[in-house]
Amino acid sequence: MSEKKKIVILGGGYAGVKAGKSLHKIFKNDDSVEITLIDRKTYHTLMTELHEVAGHRTEPDAIKIDLRTIFKGRKVNVVTDSINGVDFDKRELKSDNRTYAYDYLLIACGSDSNSFGIEGVDEHAITLWSYEDAIKIREHVENMFALAAIEENEEKRKQLLTFAVVGGGFTGVEMVGELGEAKNHLSDKYGIDKKEVTIYNIEATPRILNTLKDEKQITKVENRYKKLGVQLLKNAALVKATEDGFILKDGTEIKTKTLIWGAGIKVNNFVGKLGLDAGRAGRVVVNEFMQSLQHENVFLAGDNVHYEDQDGPLPQIVEAAEQSGHTAAENIGALINKTEMHKHKQNYHGFMVSIGSRYAVSDNNGLKLNGWLAVLVKHMVNFYYLFTVSGVAQLFEYWRHEFFHVKNNRSFLGGHFAKSTPNFWLVPLRIFLGVMWLIEGLNKIDEGWLSEAKMYASDAVSAASEWVEPGAEAMKPLIENVPGVVQWGIDNIIAPNAVFFQTGIVLAEILFGLALIAGLFTFISAVVTVGLTVGITLTGMSDASILWYFFGGIALISGAGTTFGLDYYVMPVLKKWWKNTKFAQKSYLYFH
Repeated sequence: MSEKKKIVILGGGYAGVKAGKSLHKIFKNDDSVEITLIDRKTYHTLMTELHEVAGHRTEPDAIKIDLRTIFKGRKVNVVTDSINGVDFDKRELKSDNRTYAYDYLLIACGSDSNSFGIEGVDEHAITLWSYEDAIKIREHVENMFALAAIEENEEKRKQLLTFAVVGGGFTGVEMVGELGEAKNHLSDKYGIDKKEVTIYNIEATPRILNTLKDEKQITKVENRYKKLGVQLLKNAALVKATEDGFILKDGTEIKTKTLIWGAGIKVNNFVGKLGLDAGRAGRVVVNEFMQSLQHENVFLAGDNVHYEDQDGPLPQIVEAAEQSGHTAAENIGALINKTEMHKHKQNYHGFMVSIGSRYAVSDNNGLKLNGWLAVLVKHMVNFYYLFTVSGVAQLFEYWRHEFFHVKNNRSFLGGHFAKSTPNFWLVPLRIFLGVMWLIEGLNKIDEGWLSEAKMYASDAVSAASEWVEPGAEAMKPLIENVPGVVQWGIDNIIAPNAVFFQTGIVLAEILFGLALIAGLFTFISAVVTVGLTVGITLTGMSDASILWYFFGGIALISGAGTTFGLDYYVMPVLKKWWKNTKFAQKSYLYFH
């Protein structure tokens, strides 16, 4: 038996994750290939959402996805380790404790923040280029408000409440937009007049957001700045940073304790020391196959790559990282399988930038959107990415963080989805609705639904009286004209098998009624009973009194069984069992 071919992916960012997914598809049925992904962190960071955590919009765990969760049930072994160096001749990666052999290596380590050698920036500015950076900024900003609340010296208070973000690219613009919103609830929390808060966006060139070509969109961003109280300084190169502030090229000195650096990126420090051919900003030069020019079994992808074709240089954006990761994976597969290699093709769907939670601008292949619609598009793009990475489970997490649990109404829908009510208020409704469904089912047994036909073909409306209490006057059906398709189903499917369907209805009413009373599988029971009311209504066999069953069921879908119900005990056990099944892990069909 021949020795396995070893593929190692170094880096769990956008490029590394995409490469791992692509390699799994190629070799999932090939036992002669072993795929390992190594990252110094246990999680994949959503770099495009760092500003939301830093700006107090979402919670820290909103931007982390466990790498083992992403690759669970797949042919990718995830290893947490910090690699110190690569021996290309011996084909080995080395950490403090281990050596990893490889036959094919894919380097996807991303990039690092670039201070351009400006005096004091590395010492006194906070970068926004990692999960840790986002947490640091989040805590630092709130601490400034807390200190200002007890500071009596006017000059020091002003310094504490001055915030500067350097860089007019995506990172800087999105960060400053979040600060423009965050100042409102932080000012309220610490009893500060928000008019005291000063926020700057510092840009060295005459224009922000150079990736966007439409001047009208740039004007809209600048107008949004004004609404948020952000001061934009263009042609304002920062030349020195100190502990107490910074100095601009024209001599202007601004006092602040908060300097956030988002002005540029460079090749990852680790990759820059590997001795590979370097291009612009130190990025490693690759050919059209994302292959190193020096080592044919070494590939690179993402921000650490310098590649240029007729469409221009490879940009440092998520789509480019994913596409280059896929190209590298395809070509590793081609070398192993001895097939034709795949030339990289740049194909981007557009660019978008948010300025706070409710405003964005986007250019998607010529479709230019601004405001709320652009934010919606941004969320849809995130939906798609998260679904491809970690399926329904991660989508649910995104919805939870962005809409359902968002604080201070900082969702593009405001706080409408985030206003939750404790489940214990729904317990009386749950028990009452369950008792009513149980009574409905038991009454039908008394009326002979298990033994004789009570549902008549071509006469569904007349049967509405069966759904009112015995002895009561039949009421006017909610739907008098049964839809044609429904009537056809009654005539040709239900009526010939009336007792069978009637028995199913009776059992459903009794079982789900009991389930609601006990608070067992409440979500399923509520959904099914809502479906029952819709089905019964469409057949014309109910009056308007059935509507409260419908709306009562809707109210219970949120899961009222976790309070004084069996779901409190049963659901955690079932969730744990389900998450550990191979099917759930591979399909991501579970909720945290």
